[in-house]
Parts: sequence; structure tokens; C-alpha cells
Amino acid sequence: MTRVESFLAELTGGTFREWSQEVVTADPLAFGEEQAYASRLAELQADDPLAEASRVGFGAIGGHAVVLVSSDYEFVAGTLGIAAAERVARAFGVATVSRRPVISICQSGGTRMQEGTPAFIKMLSIGAAISEHREAGLPYLSYLMDPTMGGTLAALGTQGHLVWAAPGASISLTGPRIVEAVTGRPFPRDEISAEAGLRRGLVDDIVQPGELAPRIAEWLDIVSPQAALPAISASRTVPAPVDTHAQQPPDAWRSVTRSRERDRPSIESVIEASGAPLIEIRGDRAGSDDRNLLTGFTSLGGEPAVAVGFRRPQGRGAEVSPGGYRKAQRAISIAEELDLPLVSFIDTKGAGAGVDEESEGLAHSVGSLIRELLGVRIPTVSVLMGEGSGAGAIALVAADSVIALENAWLAPIAPEAASAILFRNTERAAHMVRGQAADVAALREEGLLDSIVPEEPTVAETSEMLVNAVASALRKTAAMPPEERLLARRANVRSLARQHLTIREPASSPYVESLPLD
Repeated sequence: MTRVESFLAELTGGTFREWSQEVVTADPLAFGEEQAYASRLAELQADDPLAEASRVGFGAIGGHAVVLVSSDYEFVAGTLGIAAAERVARAFGVATVSRRPVISICQSGGTRMQEGTPAFIKMLSIGAAISEHREAGLPYLSYLMDPTMGGTLAALGTQGHLVWAAPGASISLTGPRIVEAVTGRPFPRDEISAEAGLRRGLVDDIVQPGELAPRIAEWLDIVSPQAALPAISASRTVPAPVDTHAQQPPDAWRSVTRSRERDRPSIESVIEASGAPLIEIRGDRAGSDDRNLLTGFTSLGGEPAVAVGFRRPQGRGAEVSPGGYRKAQRAISIAEELDLPLVSFIDTKGAGAGVDEESEGLAHSVGSLIRELLGVRIPTVSVLMGEGSGAGAIALVAADSVIALENAWLAPIAPEAASAILFRNTERAAHMVRGQAADVAALREEGLLDSIVPEEPTVAETSEMLVNAVASALRKTAAMPPEERLLARRANVRSLARQHLTIREPASSPYVESLPLD
């Protein structure tokens, strides 16, 4: 019995029953490193061919039937690969249909580097599933163990109604080793501890593992979900993406270098090309106004909208603070209140990486923004303008229509940082981005993009083309009924990267499975 199996058995008094092992993946990108990824998987799955980093199933805690989601740190550091993320999303889906609370036990290094962008964008599937579960009025509690980092923290660990942590757990969106490798600055580990998170209001309590079961039972005795289950059509299909650009996109590393050039289209250049003013929405109403993120009312090609986008200080896509993401969330709420479409312009080196950002709840800000975008009923369009690095970029990607400039890209982390993770230096950055399916051609194949806009000789010409593409996308998405649009958006993010999965359906469906309770 593995450590996670022992923990789940103790937590549930031996009632835990695992399922979803039928969702598996292999080596979708044929990723090579010092030890080939496929060989490493084979070793880990030698005793159990269906083993993965996510363990999900039913159990009972204090007489309450719950769905449990747990990370297995012994399997590639508990990282979220394609199959692992799919198992998590399915678990929340089962919990929603069966109207059961979810308890997640997180211990993970984040997104699995060896499965690249296909694994990274599966964070959106988790966000969609958690949104539906919470909208149904069902309780969700997450418990963070040591360490909980990266995509697992943002997409899963921070999104509970309650977030508890184990004593001494390291909790951080960006791991200290990555910050030190990329910036050359030391990162004080005690600033990302569970205790520091409790002082700053990032977790609700610190709970010893041995005390977790009675504490969960105590909470479940109090909460009583009342909201009705929203109607969900399982047969609804999403229209196939339409590619408006026939030109072959350039090499992935060339796209990275081009995306970092000073003279590139930006949210400001697009608004200027539209010929309409921007009336800014300032501040997050919590004491912060991150000027690296521009938000406001405007009109694009005659279509009124709320725009959210990254500025380009010093000619690079900006890093944004937790306050910036809260500001974006406020802008989205205003757009929904006034029934205006939302257009997001994405160009960022990543979320701000540092002690201050982590202390202010960076992971929660990113995760909450993803959930917000997957829950609004207004039309939404996202535009990948250039750099699309890490959680800072994925926070604004989920939309009814996704457009990209031909030299844009999207990856779990900057190529240099990915190289630092796997090779302990930044010299393999080009190798990493080419192997991670991060360029627009790969994103189109993964089902993320609806259209690719060519880059013309001047910024003004490209910006004008973007205005027309955005206006066209807004008119198309606005024509759909709101509920249909929401269901299609969520169905689309669930379908991302599914071609990499092998799904062996179980003999009996967990949707109708019943857990006998004393």
C-alpha cells in the first residue's frame, strides 16, 4: 500500500473506493530528457499499469459520503499530467451529479513539464468542473500538504470553500528553486510556509493530518447545500474551430524570440486602431491598482466591450500581481452586471514571482479568475498577443472564442524556467519550447484556437486586423443564447488535449454507485 493509499484509508476509516483508473496517458509529446519520459512512466507503472498522480474515488468521513481527490507525490512528484487532470475533472463531475461534497488532498510540484502545454491547458478542465460543482451549492474543502505548488495549487488547491494546510507545508505558485534559477535571487522558504499563509489569510487553518477526519466531519455537519443542480446537456456539441489563417506558423523558438521584440501589437495599439476611447476601470477595491494590467470600457469594430489586457513595459509582456488579477475579476463582474462582452489581451512573462506576490494570494487570484471566466454568461473572447507564460497567461485564456497572432505561444512556464527545472540550467530553452507544443500550430491542433491572425509589416496594420477579428468573434458568440454559450465554453475546455488519452470505461458507472454508510 502506498503512502497516499494509507492516508486515504485512515481518513475514511477504510471506506475509500478508487475509480477513474481507466483514464490513462503515455508520452504524448515523445519527450526526451536524461531519462526518457516513456521509460520513467514504464517504471512507475510496472506494478500497476493504470497508476497516475491523481487518486480519486468515494469514501465516508464521519458518516458523510464524499468524493475524494488526492495527489500521489510518489508518481512524478504528484504533477498534473493530461490523465491526472482529467481524473480530477471527472471526479468533480461525479460529485456534482451525485450531489456530494469534494475533499481534495493536494501534494504536488504543479504541472507536468514532460507533457507540456497539453497538460497545462487541462487546468481549464478542472476549473470548469469546480465551477459547476460550486454553482450547484456543493461544499468543497482542500487540504494542502508539503509541497503544493504550481498548477495544482492554482487550479485545485486554492478553490475550496475552506482551504486548510498541514503544518510546515510549502505553498507557492512558483517554486523557490525556479525563482532562484531564473532571477538569481535567494527565496526565503519560510515566507511560503503554511504558517505564513495563515498569517496572511491565504489559508483558513492549519490542521494536523491525524486531526483532519474529525475536523472535516465537523464542517460537513454544519454545511447544507440547498442550490438546485443546473441543467447540463451531455449531448451538446461544440462547433469545430475555424482557422482563418492558411500560412504555416514559424518555428516555436522563433515565435518566442519574436514575441519578445519591443515593436509588437499591444492592447493599447489595438484600442488605438479601433478609433474608440478607453474609459479605464481602476483598482481592485482592496487597496491595489496594478498598472501592468489595463482594464476598461471600449468599442472594438463597433462592438462595445470591457477590455482586459497586459501592458508591455520595456517592450515585454508585463508580470501582474495578485491585485492585478483581482482587478481583472472586478472588471469581469462589471461586464456581466452591464451585459457587455469581455475581451482579454494576453501578453505576459508570467505572474509576478516573489515572496510579496505569494504572500498576497497569487495562486488564489489566478485560480479564481479562471473560475470566473468559466462561469460568466456574457460573450468572451481571448486574444493571445505574444508571450503566454505560465499561470499569468492561462488565467485569461478560457473564452467562447480564442484568437492568436501567428507568433504567439502558450506554455506552462517560460522556456528558460522549464529548462532550469529539468536540466538545472537555462541553456535548453529552445529545446523545451519546441518539445512542449506551445506554438499556435500546436495550439490549433489541441483545439484551443478558433483563428490565427497573420502579423503584417507594421503594428498598426496587424492591430487593425485584430480589431476586425475580435469584432467578428464577438458578433458570432453574442448570437448564441447565454446558457448555450456557457455550456459550449465549458464543453470546449473539457475537450482540450483529449486526443492524448486512452479511456477504458469501467464496467459500472461511478455516477450510479452508492456508498453504504453506517
